[in-house]
Amino acid sequence: MTDGGNSIAGNCEEMITDCKIAKAMLCDCKAIDKELAEISREVDVITNLSRKAIHEIAHSAAEETKLNARNDGYLKRLRAVNERITALEADKRKRKGRAHLPDAFIRNMAASPLALTEFNEKLWTAAIDRVTVTLDDRLVFRFKDGMDVEG
Repeated sequence: MTDGGNSIAGNCEEMITDCKIAKAMLCDCKAIDKELAEISREVDVITNLSRKAIHEIAHSAAEETKLNARNDGYLKRLRAVNERITALEADKRKRKGRAHLPDAFIRNMAASPLALTEFNEKLWTAAIDRVTVTLDDRLVFRFKDGMDVEG
């Protein structure tokens, strides 16, 4: 390989900045939190409507079948909303779980010397996703950020 590793190390600050930006985007949960807050308000409304329907069923001589059907609709909607909450919370955990990858890369980049004089296994593990050998014996290094460097 030519000086590919050192040219990347020379851009260390820029790569660290890019990683921090990528981390912020990958781990951002603001939209999820906003939707969870909206859903929470919807759950409150549905729960109150269901309570009201149950109260009407218990205390009125009105058509019980219609009231039961209405309450069943509320409960069905509540189940759907709870499934959405579960999916959003799983997505939020997944996003927050991604934070360790860029953090490890940033720590390794910051701790590495600007010019590499020998193989650095920690930097390699943190930076390289895979290496491909082409049919014409060239090496293509795929970094975890998606960038390819031929060597």
